[in-house]
Amino acid sequence: MRLEFLATALVVVLAGPYLWYAVRLPAWPRWRTAIHLLACAILWWCLAGTPAMLRRSDSVWGVIGVALTNALAAFGLVVSEPIRLWEESHGRRARWLRSRFAQILGFPLLSGSLNSALIIVTFTSSWFAKSLTDDNAWAGLIGACLVGGFVANLQLASPDLVPRWVTPGPRLALAFVDGLIDEVPGIVVMAVVRPLWGGVLWGAVQPIVIPMMAVILLDWLHQERTAARDIDATLDSIEAAGGSITTPWWVTGQAGSPDTADTISEPERPPA
Repeated sequence: MRLEFLATALVVVLAGPYLWYAVRLPAWPRWRTAIHLLACAILWWCLAGTPAMLRRSDSVWGVIGVALTNALAAFGLVVSEPIRLWEESHGRRARWLRSRFAQILGFPLLSGSLNSALIIVTFTSSWFAKSLTDDNAWAGLIGACLVGGFVANLQLASPDLVPRWVTPGPRLALAFVDGLIDEVPGIVVMAVVRPLWGGVLWGAVQPIVIPMMAVILLDWLHQERTAARDIDATLDSIEAAGGSITTPWWVTGQAGSPDTADTISEPERPPA
């Protein structure tokens, strides 16, 4: 198998539709498109570039390819939000991604643990050793690491894919715990297999934790601003209908109609 052809075909599949939909949506953030292309470039480099070419003579390059694919390439694809881009382009949601099975399988603690288990098994079994000399095994390993890393980060960076109770606060806590889980493979490989390999794996996940938390914090800020605008719009509608906002709508629970506004503004009369 020619790894260059495979890597190029994979990048075309990942980047082609994304660019097509991004161009059709003028409001789509260009920085997300740039991150997506950068992630595709990292993936190509890991699959067919320097790590692939030098892994036969120096196994550390193979570890670098696995680590960067699982951490940086997968994280970049998640942050570029290809699923949301597809949904906005088609005007509908991908319901299967919001099914109970998908939410359970993609829940950060479970998906993160499965991804860590994948990396540990890779280096404690014969899979990695075989991939150093077999291009098919190498391609399969890189593909598995890409999928594992993508699924592990998907719900953390996609607030509309998590269960409703996972608000930004719990997501931030989950991201912190998930960051600790991501460090386990490096520590295990460092202690059981080779210290240098484990050090590479451990170092590759370090640049991901802070950016992931930053993404969640920015989403939290966006949600707070949206909620504030909704409250302001509701209060403005009450005033426009001639009502009073002395009694807040969140106390009465009856905002939104002129009749309610009149009820709110009418003072209580003493008993006759």
